[in-house]
Amino acid sequence: MALVSKRSIRGLTLVEIIAVLGIVVILAMLLIGVVAKLPGAGDQARCMANLKSLYVSLSNYTEENGHWPQQPAFPAARQVQYEDWWLKTLKPYDATESTWLCPAVTRLGKLREGNFPHPRVCYSPTMFDDQPRTPWKWPGMPWLVEIANVHGHGALMIFPDGSIRNLDDVLAERGH
Repeated sequence: MALVSKRSIRGLTLVEIIAVLGIVVILAMLLIGVVAKLPGAGDQARCMANLKSLYVSLSNYTEENGHWPQQPAFPAARQVQYEDWWLKTLKPYDATESTWLCPAVTRLGKLREGNFPHPRVCYSPTMFDDQPRTPWKWPGMPWLVEIANVHGHGALMIFPDGSIRNLDDVLAERGH
């Protein structure tokens, strides 16, 4: 018979079990924090891709027609007409209905209570005159502004050079 020492058959001590559980809890908390941020980061990336696509559509429209889209004046109560007009105007330039939707605005809108319609246009285009170069005349004037601060740093905006910035950063750059 082989002799077995007491050291080789002993189990884990209470201190060791508590230390292992503590490490597992810390790792779980870190993982939960990372996983919680994933939908927001994905939403922001998709939103930025939508803004780039709309930027290309607006550039193509302006180049082909010689001016920025001249939106009719809609009464405030006619949000549906406003949305329909933009959807129809840029559709030939590959701006689909889904391009106009920020996934975060859509997701948060579904959580809202009440009878509020979900927006079909989540980016508000700037109104420019019908001169060919006006949209590029002021580099600090955004072409499109997101309708809500759903990404945590102010609404996203796309500028004439195609850069995308959030409102908080733009205000900080301008000293506000």
